[in-house]
Formats: sequence, C-alpha cells, structure tokens
Amino acid sequence: MFGRRRPRPTPADQTGSLGIGALVQVVDSGRDDAWIDEPIGLIVAPGGQQLAGYAGAGVPVAWTVAFDEPAYTKDGRGPYERATVPSRLLVAVEPDDPAAPGV
Repeated sequence: MFGRRRPRPTPADQTGSLGIGALVQVVDSGRDDAWIDEPIGLIVAPGGQQLAGYAGAGVPVAWTVAFDEPAYTKDGRGPYERATVPSRLLVAVEPDDPAAPGV
C-alpha cells in the first residue's frame, strides 16, 4: 500500500538504450534545433541539470553527446565536438548499423 511506485516508462526507457556510453544518432526535428547530416556520437554525461518526472525519478531530458566528427547545426553554428542534445532528438544505433558508418 505504501510501497514505492514504479516509474512510468518514457520513450527512452522503452528502447532501453539511452544512457552514458550509448552510441546515438541525432535525428532531424524539423525545428530550429536541427543538425546537419544527423551526426553520430557517444553519450558521455547527462545534459546538465535538466531533469523531468516526479521526485526521485531523475529522468534526463537531455544528454551530452561527444561526436565522432565535428558537427554543425542547420543554422550554421559549429563545429561542435560535444553538445547537450535533447533526448527527443536521440536515437540509439548499433555499432554494426548501416546508419553508423565507420563505427
């Protein structure tokens, strides 16, 4: 009755693949925060102090991604070696995935 509630799964939890050490691709959002050529990188840290959910859940809404090549945004900013990227723009890729050339 007064036990701990289980956290609800978020889209990142449903794939079970976003977290430190995950290989990810930044996908086009169709918004101003879009990246050129959907760069690939490695999650190296949570994205600052941005957390969502209820108390104790600690679900990151952004991750710090280290890119394998310099990355640029569509509005011309860059090059970035690392960037804080919203979780909604990240898709996990497998190392042998054709979307991850050279990995």
